Amino acid sequence: MKLSQAAIFLTTVAISHIDQSHAVNFIVIQPDDLQFYDDWSPPPYLPWNRRYPGKSYPGSSTLPWINKLRSDGLEMTSAYTAAPKCGTSRYSTVTGRYPSRSSHGRMQAQNTGVTSPSDASIPNTKLRDILSVTDGQDCTTSNLAQVLKANDFETGMVGKWHLSKTNTVGDSIDGVRAAINECGFNDVEAMYPDNMDPSFQGWYDSSWSHNMEYVAHKAVEFIEDNVDKNWFLYMNPTVPHSPDVADAMTKNCLITPDGDFSTTNNPNGVAEPTDWCVEGMTTPDADGNCDCMAYRETIKTRAAGSVANEDLGSIWVDDAIGAVYKALERTGQLSETFILFQLDHGQAEKDKIWEGGIRIPQFIHYPDGLGTAGRSFHGMVSTIDIAPTILDFAGLTEEYSMDGKSWKGAIDDDITGDEWKANRCLAFESGTERAVRCGCHKYVMMNDSSPEKLEAESNSWWTGNEALFNLCDASGNYIVADSLTPSPEAVNIIDDNQELADQLKALLDCHLLKTNASADPIYQECTLNGDPITTTTVAPGPVAPIGPPQLLSSNPAQNDAVSGDSTVINAKVFDDDIRRVRFRVQLPNSTRLSFTDGVKVSSNGDESGYEFAVDTTVKGKYGIMLELIDFSGNTESIPSDGSWMTFLVAEKAADVVNSARAEIATIISDHPTNLAAKFVRMGFHDCVGGCDGCVDMLNGDNFGLDVPIEALQPVVDLYSHTDFGVTRADLWVLAALEGASGSQDTLEPREFAMEWVGRPTCEDLNSVCVDNNGNDNGCSEDRGPHRELPSPDLDTKELLAYFQAEFDYQEAWETVAIMGAHSLGTLSRENSGFNGINGWLGNTRDLNNAYYDDLMGGASDLDDFETLMESADWEQVYVNNEDIGTPNRWEYERGVDPHFVMLNTDIALVRDLSEGLIGDEGEVSECQVRCGRRNGNGCALPRCPHAEETWEAVKTYKFDNEEFLADFEVSFKKMLTTGAETDAGCASSPCTVPTISRRNLKKNYLRK
Repeated sequence: MKLSQAAIFLTTVAISHIDQSHAVNFIVIQPDDLQFYDDWSPPPYLPWNRRYPGKSYPGSSTLPWINKLRSDGLEMTSAYTAAPKCGTSRYSTVTGRYPSRSSHGRMQAQNTGVTSPSDASIPNTKLRDILSVTDGQDCTTSNLAQVLKANDFETGMVGKWHLSKTNTVGDSIDGVRAAINECGFNDVEAMYPDNMDPSFQGWYDSSWSHNMEYVAHKAVEFIEDNVDKNWFLYMNPTVPHSPDVADAMTKNCLITPDGDFSTTNNPNGVAEPTDWCVEGMTTPDADGNCDCMAYRETIKTRAAGSVANEDLGSIWVDDAIGAVYKALERTGQLSETFILFQLDHGQAEKDKIWEGGIRIPQFIHYPDGLGTAGRSFHGMVSTIDIAPTILDFAGLTEEYSMDGKSWKGAIDDDITGDEWKANRCLAFESGTERAVRCGCHKYVMMNDSSPEKLEAESNSWWTGNEALFNLCDASGNYIVADSLTPSPEAVNIIDDNQELADQLKALLDCHLLKTNASADPIYQECTLNGDPITTTTVAPGPVAPIGPPQLLSSNPAQNDAVSGDSTVINAKVFDDDIRRVRFRVQLPNSTRLSFTDGVKVSSNGDESGYEFAVDTTVKGKYGIMLELIDFSGNTESIPSDGSWMTFLVAEKAADVVNSARAEIATIISDHPTNLAAKFVRMGFHDCVGGCDGCVDMLNGDNFGLDVPIEALQPVVDLYSHTDFGVTRADLWVLAALEGASGSQDTLEPREFAMEWVGRPTCEDLNSVCVDNNGNDNGCSEDRGPHRELPSPDLDTKELLAYFQAEFDYQEAWETVAIMGAHSLGTLSRENSGFNGINGWLGNTRDLNNAYYDDLMGGASDLDDFETLMESADWEQVYVNNEDIGTPNRWEYERGVDPHFVMLNTDIALVRDLSEGLIGDEGEVSECQVRCGRRNGNGCALPRCPHAEETWEAVKTYKFDNEEFLADFEVSFKKMLTTGAETDAGCASSPCTVPTISRRNLKKNYLRK
């Protein structure tokens, strides 16, 4: 009878336990792109030409070591990968979960809004903690290595990883190794982060390539080092995957991803022989080095002269497995070690959910637990079952939820085994395509751009977005298609078996429900219960386009810095059906070139490389925009929001400084606030105690500086490059210089040149920064060490003393000149407690001598003393800030609406407020600035005496704007130099940076 859709239900997956000696060691071996050979279990068929093409062993080799694992162990005749790609398969192997469960992938799906089915692809399937999603600790909790490590197993990994987002960990071997360590693997050696491609990988040096001798050596070393411990080794041979295996065999095997171990470049700096050889793969030469070249010639001989990747690579892998097998034998660990060998995916139809893409061989060798007589299990198993099965054989319970389940109890118990074979259902994922198999029947769900749909329609097999296949013959045996037998996947039987298709579709809907990336994960198994299913086979029948293309990586990457007069831009894309990749470039002067087709330079099946050369003679910031176009005309814009991926072209520090300054000028002109004044203020607050690119935002005196810090961050991200000695601290200083320089109110503005770079940041100088509350904080741009800024209530002597101590101002005019910065900006009660929203002068955007004009009276420098003392009618006013929590203040005001302000430190330039004249909260109650225009009653208090030390400088600047600007530049630059605590990072002090005039700056760098 037929099963109703109601027969589909969820059952909780649990690991069962049988009394049996526990394995103490585990190895999972997963070669990259190895072939499925005819002799291994029923080989998968392909729809191509309605038959399986067949694959015999390479040359004269029978791959004896792999076959020993098979003949002396357990062969899984119906093994599958959960997803037919390198990275997705590895994810399911180490987690026991479907790839769509990936924390990183669920985050990506939520960001794009495509959550069911989500994109189960290599870029999305990384072993990362993403705490923004539920159960998002793939790295630190939810994987096999972490569970075994927590139970005192030594954990190791060698070979290809493919589960880290390399650009988030520094694009380096050490960076990826650290990430793998964090994910539970203690010992990571001979590690290849992902596919080797010199055009796109910062970690890859093309002087080395595949090196199975070294991978085998590190595997053997791990085994020998842990003889007295329980251990788990994840071994991933990199071959036969590209790059070319024949070429790799010509390279020195002593040059490895972990370093150059040749005698002429020993890591210890001493020319000495290496101390490693691999049994069966290397022999010591006359110098004691492990020679691999003679051995590699034997591979070519056994491959019968073939130089094909799969032939050479298969034998190379087999020999490496032999070296591991011999090491286990030699150390007495073979019988107690559980070895699982499997392919990462089917090679014939990689990345597709045809049987040729998802069916894999899987062999388990474990003498103590499985014997050595050779046996088979015909129930369906998947890569999602490996983690729970290993835990079961280790005698450990499940410590996190998995999709897979242990088959340990099914292989030896007839009842359990029969139940497993009758009722087990598996799901398969590739991109957004999904399929499910129960018993002999497989149901496939595709979208309009599915590669499988396109292939079926173009070959006139069948049409539509769903298909149902019967994979078995009349006896219930898996069909091995040949020239006379149609391939089952070329025959869609859905029209005559709609009820069955509906049942399997409901099962697949159950899988989509529990793996929906927008919902909390459900870790239960979707199953069918019921009687055997009978079907009718019908004749075949015609599919269309491909899925949206993706950018995997670009070089230069965002915010990279490069040199040279010509730069080749590389783009690595994910989708082997992409027809064109077009590049658009924005030049430093903002000229935008037209889109131009890139040149395809590499192809690894699912990953293709394109490049485009750009003339970068002009140094500065460049932008990249891409269009990825598939054969159906679908276009994906990168970045999708119409912005630009930026990179910097420079030869020296001057290029960096000049380009950064131009961008800062643009930011200032485009910003809705008076950013120039804010940058000047930020420069002063930063350089109190040291121009180190840091301020303590917990200090109320720094309130409001978050605006310029945030505005400058894109400049810091792009231009702070150690290669050129330019730091964040330098860029903060540069922003202050540009803020002041661009604000000059004069026909011939001064340059305010950036004269040196190399200022260390507070992170370089301190491991801990103590804030104003005495708390230890990690140092950063907004958590710098607490510094005492000058009080607004300093008298003349105190003001001079402060600037002398802080910035080495030896002359009074230096302090008077720097105070002229108050012609810029405003004062807000929320930040400072002063009610000065119109600033000191009303015109808050011009750096000029108007500040001094309001401090001193007179119309000419020839006026007498009394006339000069008749300054503007500043009257001290109390500002009560109890309503907003900032300190109460006394300030000087003039005008009514709007009014302008001065502080005691400003008035101290022309009035001597020492001898205790400044009281609590800044009140001056015993004298006044001038007599009474506002009160109309003459002088109620005596006039404050004039400030002798600073009087003449104020007088000079009041009547000579050019003199003021010249002296201000000297004082300002001295502040930005003397304020730095060290010249670290400079080849000489000061580090001079050639500058260009603002006229040329505008011509060559500023936006048109």
